[in-house]
Amino acid sequence: MSLIEIRDLHKQFKGNVVLDGIDLAIEQGNVIGIIGPSGTGKSTLLRCLNQLEIPEKGFLKLQDKEIDLSSRKNKKEILELRQNTGMVFQQFNLFERKTALENVEEGLLVVQKKSKEEAREIALEELRRVGMTAWANHYPRHLSGGQQQRVAIARALAMRPKLLLFDEPTSALDPEMVGEVLDVIRQIAAEGYTMLLVSHEMAFVRNVSNRVIFIDKGVIVEDGTPGQVFHYPQNDRTKEFLAKMHMLEMEPEYSI
Repeated sequence: MSLIEIRDLHKQFKGNVVLDGIDLAIEQGNVIGIIGPSGTGKSTLLRCLNQLEIPEKGFLKLQDKEIDLSSRKNKKEILELRQNTGMVFQQFNLFERKTALENVEEGLLVVQKKSKEEAREIALEELRRVGMTAWANHYPRHLSGGQQQRVAIARALAMRPKLLLFDEPTSALDPEMVGEVLDVIRQIAAEGYTMLLVSHEMAFVRNVSNRVIFIDKGVIVEDGTPGQVFHYPQNDRTKEFLAKMHMLEMEPEYSI
């Protein structure tokens, strides 16, 4: 039985079709890398799942509960959905006037209504997990981009989500900071978290995912293991994309 099932997800922006009937079953512990050209609906898919965008049509089944993602009426279901999903954005979206510790505590206090003592204990544990204990009392302006993103990851983990959503988590980072964030994500994946990961870091997606989907023009056109998708893609569009990303191993044109 799938942990999460997405059915018939449609989203348009000003008449432009971005998601065109996405169906996706996510098993417990899946780390699904989502690849594809820019503007093809990858980030929109994650934002619809977290209700940051409202699709025209689509359903999500979380264990035994089905949620109409296109409805704005059932606030209780939307709150429950957000409580079960944690999202890490391209930008870090930290509160500038709160310390790293206070940023991680915020959702625990406001959304989950935990006591200050319990929220602090959980927040410190998650900061430790991402290697940010020593910076717990620092404000975002005193942290590097990589450190801020690690705090954002700790904030998502603190909510104990059933599903983690990563939307290009390294795209806003300087190149030398990318590795520290990817190492944290790799560690989380190894711990058994269920994750959807949108990234242009093809080598990382190939190494950390146990499943890869390729989206083009709002449709899933390839779905398989990293080995299948990166080395033996079936769809011509996937082959074209990966060739441009220099990820296909090309046969030598001659031999000696």
